[in-house]
Amino acid sequence: MSVKNDGSHKFGIEDSPLTIDGDVFISEAMSFSKTANRVDIDDSNGEPIGSTVIPGRIEGSGTLQLDGVNAPAVGKEFTLTGVYAGDYIIQDVSETQSQGDYSKVAINFYKKLN
Repeated sequence: MSVKNDGSHKFGIEDSPLTIDGDVFISEAMSFSKTANRVDIDDSNGEPIGSTVIPGRIEGSGTLQLDGVNAPAVGKEFTLTGVYAGDYIIQDVSETQSQGDYSKVAINFYKKLN
């Protein structure tokens, strides 16, 4: 048996719906990564003697359904709850993709430090 969307139910995930600048979006998917930088420590002869890892920002990407609203703008902020709770800033927004009355955009974002 196939699943059919009758148009009255939006498919989403835990952080859905998502409000950005007063507009409500349905989050289809979100993924997160915790970045870090490795720093190598050398002795006076330039020989490696150790290394350490410095934690970086939490970054993510996602897909948002557009339900009669425009795509969010770069620089807009939103708040998530749950495992990755916090305030995030949008840094990239893709071109809108549409099929029939269904439209979506992909976004990239990072966790706000303060």
